[in-house]
Amino acid sequence: GGDSGGDNGDSRGESPAPLLRRDADPRIYNDGVTFSETLRAMQAAQQEVLQRRKRHAFMVAPRPGARSVVSISERNLLGAFPELSLLAGASAVPLADLVLAFASAELERLKSRDGAPGFAKFADARLVTGRPLEAALGINRYLGVGDKSIWLGMGRGLDAIRDEFAASGTEDDLVCLEYVLEGTAGCHPREWQHSGGKQMDAFYEGREEDGRRGRPLSYFVEHPQAREAALLPEHVVALRLYTTAAFKSINDPLRNRSGAHPFPVTVAFINDGIKRLRAVGAGAADASERRDFWRGLRNVALPDGFHQTGGTEYAPLSTSSDLEVALHYSDAAQERLLFKLTTASFLERGASLQFLSAFPGEVEYLYPPLTFLDPTGKVETITTTCGVKFSVIEVQPRI
Repeated sequence: GGDSGGDNGDSRGESPAPLLRRDADPRIYNDGVTFSETLRAMQAAQQEVLQRRKRHAFMVAPRPGARSVVSISERNLLGAFPELSLLAGASAVPLADLVLAFASAELERLKSRDGAPGFAKFADARLVTGRPLEAALGINRYLGVGDKSIWLGMGRGLDAIRDEFAASGTEDDLVCLEYVLEGTAGCHPREWQHSGGKQMDAFYEGREEDGRRGRPLSYFVEHPQAREAALLPEHVVALRLYTTAAFKSINDPLRNRSGAHPFPVTVAFINDGIKRLRAVGAGAADASERRDFWRGLRNVALPDGFHQTGGTEYAPLSTSSDLEVALHYSDAAQERLLFKLTTASFLERGASLQFLSAFPGEVEYLYPPLTFLDPTGKVETITTTCGVKFSVIEVQPRI
């Protein structure tokens, strides 16, 4: 247990030991454990990791900042014995453990609230996804109005968005459009049911405000993230609208596929804006590292053949980097579908809209419409003691 950071001129002891090699003699070093003892312990731990991974398809790494279980001695051994590198992820836990813990806490909440727990029954609803071909052809063809019409509309900019909402928007859609275009952030008194009774651009639960309150549309257009992504005012307006109650009027026609979309120019700007916002992640420290995102759904099953061929999500796809948030989106249901979206770089990730969202407390990563979900083959079914079933599938998103 010597001081490894001592002065080189200290005559009381030897200089710090180098990293251990395969031919190193057994000795005490760093945290006071012999080489052979640590090696045997790590080999046993490696076998435990292998067994856990055989039992569970998905292992989830701890949240950032969690303490590593690998000691100084073990790090030395990892350098000397690369075949033990599996232990670098030894602190990961089975996804099933986290899901079951969530379900147990949820059951207790339901009991305390209602006296007797109850879950919405599964009605054999199928998730609606499209063919890979539709993802390849792109959003313009899918909107049903023709490329030239969309190009001309995008050239007209905000006037085209106004015209679309005037012709086809609901009363709530028009309220949201007026607020986004002409209002000042945080100054609309209405509490919106779809958001749990929250006001637009208000901060709750102790969240620190970001300076938007009382500011006009130009605040969001000139935001550093908007400028980094080269967003036009039309992109910002369309994306802001999507974060309001107007999202339903945008999503439903995409998923129902019933003729031409009533807001084709708005959707085109949403699609282009999301893709441009990936530029914000290009300079991040994890730009070229693996990151996982989650999406939870209630009482729906995968369409036939999805495991073999994948599917295209017609509408913008909302995901979270926080597993617990995704689990909450699937709560109170008898059958739940949990997507794990695994990405290798920023180019495969959705965009964070938090800086311009009308509900900034909702932290999500939004993928553009017609994102193709390509199954990796990893699946797991987790069933709780009260009969709730979680179906987990890993996919790679193709934008």
